[in-house]
This record gives sequence, C-alpha cells and structure tokens, in this order.
Amino acid sequence: MCAGGLHKCKMQEHLCKVGMHMCAEGLPRSKVPAHLCIAALHKCKTWGHSCNPLVHKCKTAVHLCKTWLPLCKVLPPGAGRRGSLVSGTLRPMRFHDDCLVIDGHTDVPTRLWEEPVDLRKRQRDRQVDLPRLKEGGVDALVWALFLPASLDPEAGREHARRLYEASLEHLVPGELEGARSAEDVRRNAARGIVSVVFGLENGRPLPLPGMIDECARWGVRYVTLTHFGSHEWCDASTDESRHGGLSAEGRDLIRRLNRAGILPDVSHVSDAAAEQVLDVSKVPPIASHSSARALCGHPRNLSDPLIREIARRGGVVMANSFPPFVDDEAAEALTEREASLAEERRELSARYWDEPGPVAREWARIYADRPLPEVTLDRFVDHLVHLIELGGEEHVGIGSDFDGIHETLRGFEDPSKFPDLTDALLARGVDKGGVRLILGENFLRALAAAEEAAD
Repeated sequence: MCAGGLHKCKMQEHLCKVGMHMCAEGLPRSKVPAHLCIAALHKCKTWGHSCNPLVHKCKTAVHLCKTWLPLCKVLPPGAGRRGSLVSGTLRPMRFHDDCLVIDGHTDVPTRLWEEPVDLRKRQRDRQVDLPRLKEGGVDALVWALFLPASLDPEAGREHARRLYEASLEHLVPGELEGARSAEDVRRNAARGIVSVVFGLENGRPLPLPGMIDECARWGVRYVTLTHFGSHEWCDASTDESRHGGLSAEGRDLIRRLNRAGILPDVSHVSDAAAEQVLDVSKVPPIASHSSARALCGHPRNLSDPLIREIARRGGVVMANSFPPFVDDEAAEALTEREASLAEERRELSARYWDEPGPVAREWARIYADRPLPEVTLDRFVDHLVHLIELGGEEHVGIGSDFDGIHETLRGFEDPSKFPDLTDALLARGVDKGGVRLILGENFLRALAAAEEAAD
C-alpha cells in the first residue's frame, strides 16, 4: 500500500538533502526539512498503512527546502545563525534556537495605542518587548488589530486604522519589521530580524466597501471573524445566536477572504459558525488562540469534534495561554470576578476612548488586587498534547494572547519563556520534528496555503 508513497518520500528526501548540503554553512535551520523527510521516509518503510499523511509531511518539508535555497545562495557563510548572545556572552546553540518560533496571536497594537513605549527596551507594564522576544528565540509574532465588540462597523474600521498606524510607528528597522508573506518571515529570520505579521481580531467591519482590500494592503494575514459578541454576519461563542452560525453575507465574506489570501480564523466564533467556515472556505482555516474545551470548559475553547475537523481539513489549532482558557478553576474564578466588577466596568468603559492609558493602568491595578488561581505551564502543555492526540502534530500551534491578558501562566509569563515551553513539550514525549512544527512551521504552512489560493 505504501509503494507509491515511499517513492514520493524518497524524492522529497533527495531534494531536502540537496537543500541541507547547500545551506550547511549558512542556514542551520535548513536541516529541519531534511530531518522531517528522513523521519517520514523511515516511517514509510515501517508503517505501510500510515504512508499517506507522511507523504504530506514530506511535501511540506520540500516546500521549506525550496524556500530556503535562494537565501542560502545569497547569504555569506555563517549568516543567519540564531543570536546566541545572551548578556554579552556566547552560549552554545540549543535545539530551540534552531527552530522557527512564531507566536500566532498577541495584542501588542492595543497596548501601543493605549500607552506608546520604546519596544527596544524591557517594559514593566506589558509582556512583549524586543529583549524578551530575543531571549525567547521568537522569530515572528502576530500583532492583532483588536476591535471591541461594542464598536459598530464604521467605528471599528477607524479604530483598526489607528491601531495599524500606531503599530507602524513602533517597528524597528533591522530588528522588528513587518512581514507580508511566509517567505518574508523566513527571510527576516535568516537575518536575525523578528517579523510582525498583522491580524484583524473581529471582522465586523469587513462588509464595508473596500475593507478587505484595505486589510490586504496592510498585510493582514488572518481575520478573527468576531470577538465576544455576535454581530451582523457571524455568531460568537460567548453570545446568543443571531444567524445559526454565519449569515449568507458571512459565507460570502469567507469566500472573499480566500480570494484576498487572508485566512479565516475561527477563534471566538460559535461552533455552528466554525463548522460553516469549514464548509465554505477553500483554504484550511485556523483557530489563532483557542485551547481544548475537553480540558477547560470555557466556551471560547474548541470541542473535540471541531479540533478533529479543523485538522482533517488541514488547518491549525493554536493553543491560548490565558489561564481561564487553560484551567476550569481559573475559568470559574474569572466569571465570579467579572460579575463583581460590573460597576467598575461601566465607569471605566465610558472613559476608555478618551483616556485609554489611565484606564488600562486602572484595570491592571484592579486585576492585581483580585488575582485568579495560579495555573502552570504544565497544564498548558496538557492542552497541546490533547490537540496532538486529536489532530496530529501537523495541526497544532501557539497563540499566547500576550499583551491581551492580565494573568499569565506560571512558567510562561512572557515570550522569553518559549524555550521552557520547548523543553516541556520534549519532556512530555513530543519528538523534535513535532516540536518544530508546533512552534511555527504549521502556522507558516497555513499562511503559504492562503497565499497560493489567492486570486
């Protein structure tokens, strides 16, 4: 049964070995696709009935090889080696340093709009800055342009523009730069530059004339279809159903996103809406920051059937590190805390748009005085392992939600802790090839698929 697949694996392995040889002195990360092909070839030889999905892994790997080859040809020997300088000293390369690491969801733009800072310096009032990204070996992260559910479409579009403009002002040439494609991310990583990929969180303004085209011009690569509220064309997981999932207009918007090369993101949407996105979308959708409902019952998380179906369609589920989405005790405590803060929320929400910085600081103080139960990195890894068991390592990623959350996991407090996540996954028995996929390659594959499907 595996004969044809074995032949394909051998072909991909040969191409990957050529790429590895050409990149040997310039880009050590090029060994990744060769490793995947060789492992897949071995499995093809021993697991005949399992060959087909492994051939898919080979195809993914050879695509990575082809992407790296042009860079290998132009970079001088030794270029692109991961910055192994920490506190001015040279340390040995770790396995984590040789992985492409991508955080698929952060809320950096909102924090920059609320309170602008110099991201080149370590900041005390937020989780993401360049020093922490570099310490964590993070190659790229998504900056989500977050639109609160209370904003109508016109107001949402204007706020998205403000967030985008604030974001551009905080990029750092040569250190923190925008990336509009999967290839841009790889090219920047080879040069030691952290890539910023834009997402739009809450697609409520999409029906407005020109909005999808504007998102494409900004370099938005995915749109989270809604947030905590159902709106004119999509139902939310945390609100009443208005459409039984997607409206007819919502289905058409998914097709238009496909044509624009923008991924649909089913985090925050209702189960029915997610199922309908899977039916309509030509490209595999993602869930940019959702964990497993079987392990934590918050409705923001995904059910096992949805996780399996997203994986079956070739998509990626990216686990969210916000403690109430990871542990039931924290979720219950969050519900109680939010109920007790209804009066404060009304008062601060009325001031927010005129005084975003002071209001953000006041919320930080309020939450610090009412902490949630502690949740550890190990519990987060439980979710990742569960996602792997349901969908396979080729369909799992990370969307931390950093800078959009007030509480973090013990052991995964900010991007500098990504190496600890890598170590935890390895300790739980995830092989190195799988860890590489989870840390970033799966998300980049999804971006490339959207690019290829665009008109």
